[in-house]
Amino acid sequence: MNVEEEIFAKRQCRFNKLAAYGFKKNGDDYYLEVPLKSANFLAKIIVSSVGKVSGNVYDLDTGDEYLLLRVESDTGSFSAVVKAEYRALLQDVADKCFVKAQADRIKDEIKASYGDEPDFPFKKFPNYAVFRNPQNRKWYGLLMTVPLCKLTGDEKDQQEVTVLNLKLAEEKLPALLKQEDFFPAYHMNKQNWLSVLLNNDLPDEEVLAMLDESRAFTERKK
Repeated sequence: MNVEEEIFAKRQCRFNKLAAYGFKKNGDDYYLEVPLKSANFLAKIIVSSVGKVSGNVYDLDTGDEYLLLRVESDTGSFSAVVKAEYRALLQDVADKCFVKAQADRIKDEIKASYGDEPDFPFKKFPNYAVFRNPQNRKWYGLLMTVPLCKLTGDEKDQQEVTVLNLKLAEEKLPALLKQEDFFPAYHMNKQNWLSVLLNNDLPDEEVLAMLDESRAFTERKK
């Protein structure tokens, strides 16, 4: 894992914050150039249209890439300073232009509200997280990362998205499914379940209110 992957793991880009920080639009991507204070170097950071971050450091005199930036075994004092400044810049971008992924915020709220931890019952899909009522082991949520085409049916939609499957009153589903970010439940019964796209478009409070309703179904007696 490189330093960009480490710092931006499980974070989602707030694209509306990039311009104010100093990023410029270049096609579908955003780029930032910042001279380093510690050396005659220039840091370049790119945020792709899907929020993936890459970057590097270049010598301002020669234009060459600073190769020691990626050499972990190099512990020289000069390269250590350059690496630290580049890392600090990335961390500042992460703090000011990115947020913790909505799925992780929702998981934190589930833990805080109910004390429930997810389990991972699918060998083929080890990252699919199931939330259950611990009293009866009934499901009230399924958190997945899937290609968007699994929800839209359009094979062109290949980007990975995170969704939360919830169980709601059947009469509520038709109105919700007319809105963006709601889809017929992937991998589950579509009569009472639906998939909610967790991309920060829906406020956490709205998602959590639906989650409360979904969990309440597990407490009903037949």
